Amino acid sequence: MTIRGLLAVAATVAIAMVTAVTSVQAGTVTSNTLPAGSYAASRDRQYQVYIPDNLTTPAPMVMALHGCSQTQANALNEWGLQAAADQYGFILVTPFITSYDGLRNQNCWGFWFDQHQHESSGEPQDLVRIGQTVEAQYSVDPNRRYITGLSSGGAMAVVAAVAHNEYWAATASASGLPYGEDAASVSLSGQCPGYATFHSVSQVASDMEAELDDTYPIPMMVLQSNNDCTVIQPAGRNIRDAHLQVFGDASHDTPAEAQQSQAACSPYYQNNYNCMHTRYGTGNGRSIVETVFFDGPQNTANSTDTNHGHYWVGGEDGNEGAWAVRAGPSYPDIIWDFFNRHSRNGSGGSNGSPTLTLQGDNPMEIELGESFSDPGASATDQEDGSLSVDADCSSVDTSTEGDYTCTYEATDSDGNTVSRTRTVTVIDPSAPDVTCDTASASPSAHITAGRAVAGGTSSLRAFSLTDQQDIGASFDTWSSVTLYQGEPGTWYAAEPQACRAGEGGGDGQTCEDWYGTNLQHQSAGRAYYQMGYYTVGGDGALGQISGSYTWVRESSSGVFEAGQCP
Repeated sequence: MTIRGLLAVAATVAIAMVTAVTSVQAGTVTSNTLPAGSYAASRDRQYQVYIPDNLTTPAPMVMALHGCSQTQANALNEWGLQAAADQYGFILVTPFITSYDGLRNQNCWGFWFDQHQHESSGEPQDLVRIGQTVEAQYSVDPNRRYITGLSSGGAMAVVAAVAHNEYWAATASASGLPYGEDAASVSLSGQCPGYATFHSVSQVASDMEAELDDTYPIPMMVLQSNNDCTVIQPAGRNIRDAHLQVFGDASHDTPAEAQQSQAACSPYYQNNYNCMHTRYGTGNGRSIVETVFFDGPQNTANSTDTNHGHYWVGGEDGNEGAWAVRAGPSYPDIIWDFFNRHSRNGSGGSNGSPTLTLQGDNPMEIELGESFSDPGASATDQEDGSLSVDADCSSVDTSTEGDYTCTYEATDSDGNTVSRTRTVTVIDPSAPDVTCDTASASPSAHITAGRAVAGGTSSLRAFSLTDQQDIGASFDTWSSVTLYQGEPGTWYAAEPQACRAGEGGGDGQTCEDWYGTNLQHQSAGRAYYQMGYYTVGGDGALGQISGSYTWVRESSSGVFEAGQCP
């Protein structure tokens, strides 16, 4: 299995030795070697620099880190970055891990080793020195130094952003991992879906805060396919959530609070794969985090790849190289747009998307038959000031119980659009109250207590009293299953919707997903068994084997579906 190369930074300039010069595209490529430094875990590092013709200086610098089993040549020649450098006018730097310590797959950046996670040590420091050496040779704008990478390179880009946020202006991690993760965060099973374990978001945030020594809230872009079986999707969301906890203010430190806009990814080549580009910030015109999540294919054209959905998307100007594809959201253009909007001092590019704030409650609850009045929303832009907001609440029907959505949208003079949604829940105040009590016991004990009944062939199965979900063998006295009480005397395998207000689900609420065995999903009330395992509420097929690992997501309160959150 491969993890992609990582990008890191450090201080101290070293003289690089130019070993070769070749003409490529419309510019020039030089091949260089950075001698090892005197600090811990430093090594000689080869790297290449691409300088477009007619470059306007001082120019931005973009450093791109390869992944495992790759070299700097993959990042330089297959990722579409040379064409982007020509088009947008930046210096492209592609380091090579060259040699490494510790037990690793071939050419992986060591994001999980302590000596490579901190300032003034190892790979992050070597990468900064490479950047400083390039600056000594070419005219680089100190407010526009950027770093990106794939897989282990994407994970190292995250390390770089934390260890040296005093140097880099912004970073983009493609199929990377949160700061401080260990090797268990990569799925090495060779199976799809993959399986990995992650540090809690709070631990990641705490580790980040312990490393930071500069107040600059470095912007982060996270790019990942939801179908990646090597670096599985929770990694992307954990990077996002930890970054918000560390750099967001008290009112904008969760995805729900900080979301500023969401739109289909653009540009893309041939297929967008349901890609959504979401921006999160505090409302000051800049993003803290932006995510690019999509449902990419697992197979690639290159015969050396593992066909686990783990790759860089190079767009029209990319190549079908090792762990690289062309079709999908065009990483070079999307990443450059993000970088161009996020210099350290705010210069260059657009000033970012406007901020849209919902007035009133979200979600909002009204009674059946009550007249609905939209509380509205306001939008402001750093350049334009107050903006008009288009609101659409036409779906709200107060004569019928249920959840409805209001949508709000505003556009600034640069064409940046921000959108938000509000969930409006119509309830019946005369409906019987629910108790929301829980009871944990064996299936046999639930039957004895009247919370479940025996049924199925020869009454060998136990079914929850009210929603009749299979909770295990009726003779099982050793396992523990939790049941939920709704109205007095009713018992459910899944928590009733009335007890889950504000949690999980779609329709404007935060989606939540789980990865576990089918038996674990069943025990937690997310799945039931009837000649196979199926999701509660959504009836999505999970297979017949109790020990098989599957993804289950909550698409709306109490309704579970097969697969991961978008």
